Amino acid sequence: MSAAPSGRRKRPRSAASIFQGSRTSPHGRDSERRGSGSDSAYQTQRTLDDCKMLVQEFNTQVALYRELVISIGDVSVTCPSLHAELHRTRTRGCEMAYQAHQKLAAISGPEDGEIHPEICRLYIQLQCCLEMYTTEMLKSICLLGSLQFHRKG
Repeated sequence: MSAAPSGRRKRPRSAASIFQGSRTSPHGRDSERRGSGSDSAYQTQRTLDDCKMLVQEFNTQVALYRELVISIGDVSVTCPSLHAELHRTRTRGCEMAYQAHQKLAAISGPEDGEIHPEICRLYIQLQCCLEMYTTEMLKSICLLGSLQFHRKG
């Protein structure tokens, strides 16, 4: 991303804007955002605050999931309850990540336009949380598989 003079960043083109068969209209989100200036700005700020909260909650959910993954090898933890808790936490984390992405996409502006630095920061934070979440899910699969292998053998 290259920095623009106003401190905003140019957004890289997404696959939706590259392929002509895309279902989204390039003017779809712009027309939704139009309205009276102060109402639109207030709504955008409110949505931005919601996004901040969602990304923060997702970050907390990732930390909770990480703690559960760490406890996989602990003999004092009962396996069925741990499996259920891992599943609930994983499902909730996926829902939170999806909601945060949808809200950020709704306020980020046109595909080829500039992106506000705060929105860019939230996208980066969400992406980092997703990478850590994916890593922890892979760890849990490996650990659970390893434990089952050792118990059978």
